[in-house]
Amino acid sequence: MERSRQGWLGLALALAVYAALRALLLGTNFDEFAMPQFEQFPMGTLPLLAGVEGGLPVSRVYDNSAGQLLTGWLAVPSYALFGETYLALKLVPLFLGALALVFLWLAVRESAGERAALLAALVFALGPTTLVKYSTFASGNHFETLAFNALALWCTLRMHRSGVVPLRLLATGFTWGFAAFVFLGALSTVLLLALLHLGLRGPRATLRDLAWLGPGFALGIAPLFALNAWTGWRGFEFLHNKFTKEGTDLGLVLERLAAFAGEHLLAATQYRDFGGLSGMLARALFLAAFVAGYLLLVPAAWRGLCALLRGALGKPEQGATRVEDALAMFLCAYLPLTALAFAASGLEIAPKDPPMEAEGYRYFNTHLFYATFVIALGAVRLAQGRRAWLLAAPALVAGLFNGALVDWSFSHTHLGAHYDGFNVKQTANQLLTPRNGYSTAEACAMAERYPPLVRSALYLGMGRVRAMQRVQKSRGGELDLWSLLDEFPPERRPEVARGIGVAFRNLARMQSRLDTRFVDIAATRLAAGDELAGLALEGLATDWEVAMAWDLPKRLPELEALARELETRPELLPHFVRGVGAVLGRTLRRGVKVEERAIVEFAPGMAARASTPFCEGLGAGLEDGLRPAQLETPLEQVLPGLDAAALERGRTLRCAELAR
Repeated sequence: MERSRQGWLGLALALAVYAALRALLLGTNFDEFAMPQFEQFPMGTLPLLAGVEGGLPVSRVYDNSAGQLLTGWLAVPSYALFGETYLALKLVPLFLGALALVFLWLAVRESAGERAALLAALVFALGPTTLVKYSTFASGNHFETLAFNALALWCTLRMHRSGVVPLRLLATGFTWGFAAFVFLGALSTVLLLALLHLGLRGPRATLRDLAWLGPGFALGIAPLFALNAWTGWRGFEFLHNKFTKEGTDLGLVLERLAAFAGEHLLAATQYRDFGGLSGMLARALFLAAFVAGYLLLVPAAWRGLCALLRGALGKPEQGATRVEDALAMFLCAYLPLTALAFAASGLEIAPKDPPMEAEGYRYFNTHLFYATFVIALGAVRLAQGRRAWLLAAPALVAGLFNGALVDWSFSHTHLGAHYDGFNVKQTANQLLTPRNGYSTAEACAMAERYPPLVRSALYLGMGRVRAMQRVQKSRGGELDLWSLLDEFPPERRPEVARGIGVAFRNLARMQSRLDTRFVDIAATRLAAGDELAGLALEGLATDWEVAMAWDLPKRLPELEALARELETRPELLPHFVRGVGAVLGRTLRRGVKVEERAIVEFAPGMAARASTPFCEGLGAGLEDGLRPAQLETPLEQVLPGLDAAALERGRTLRCAELAR
């Protein structure tokens, strides 16, 4: 009883370390852990779209991983409790990571005892950096799958240790199927678990087990087939494109295998320099602990493999160590299986610059997770008692290098609660993508079902998508742009026109210049008295992606450069300046001090170009948010000397526009 209580206290300690480290990271350096283009849609936006009769069927946001939908659904209670913030969205992967830790602890305890379980849990809680960062990314798949992989593994081990009975078979089969539903990459884990079961039970018993194992698996994976049937089998199409479409070149396979083992396996942990020490040291420490644990497991894995082969041939063995040996075989088999899958696929490992470097090694999340098993199980095979910590020590020391991710100045704390957790306008990609098969009229009918601010963002997004499609079709030649407005209801065309401007802001960044065709078309339409041209110029100030606080020093110079470019067209500039005012108003709403300071320096120069339009835009932007404004300092103190009448006029016009 005393030992069991100590074990649970050890689990509580590991959970406390897991939570404390991530609270420190997100509390001091939130922007380091933000990937808005991969998190805020669909995961963060799905709660705003769901439950609206006649709205967008949320299954249509399914890409190749149903974990995206699961993360979005789990964000619903998080938003309800904590508000629709970016921090509330990140609580979902944090919660799933805590579940992964619990199931990891249970699985290791089932096979190697509580000391090994504590070692594994602490190694997971402290790192590697790729796992730490992904435990805060609401990406929907590469990390979220770990909890369900660990659950499937624990259920399998528990069943074979406690007795194979119908109810356990049904539950285990369900965990296998649900793991594959959450992430198709879990199929490798499921395959190994199925082979493990076959070897432990033998073919005859396995056939009998299928009467319960099969229905459980079918129940768990059924949502995956339903989603794929509904969406044109896009998940399985992804597998086809990545693993079979391009064929297999033996030379390329060998080259990719060499890169996997000789380069990526070391780099995958992504530890950074810390305390004057090189991150390469931490990477080497973790890899050394893993390799040592792996080698120590090889004899047991070999015994397990031989026993499983005999079992598969109809001679299953009995014995106290057979499950432990089977687990060692599972863990040792996973790495070469993963390496071969990578080598024979079209998957790319592309190292990226900070803060996105972990995203380049997303395919290693499951390997790094199982590495914690390997280190812990190898440690208890090397030595008993406290000496077992010697093997795990390098991995635990390496975990301290995650201190490099903390902003020790504590100068930008609690930013996550100020950011929106969603990006509604990005939904337009799903509304108008050809693979979903919606006409513009159908997309508009769905958009009309949503509240005004959500609806406004949807139409802005659709304007951007349609404009990008026209640009791609033009191939640099004559651009048929303005006619796309005819596809939309007249009362929604103002927001669609702004979306056209958003598209050309996006293109200006990619091409490092503003497309003169857009400027010429806007000037011609404006001269003809078309007010929508002015709104398109407003949209030119709006970025497609949601900017974080540390993006502002890059985004504000972009706006300044566009303003200088339009100064040669004085009839166009005031409309753009109004759009800049709206962007700054939406930014000030967030109540982030570092953004406020940057805007105080930037705004006067922009307002000097066209004061009244700037103030009108600022007023409109202050009304433009789904969540209440968080301005702590009165606006007249932040930006003294504003045209109060123009500011109020902008507020009034925006409210009237949304009310239409």
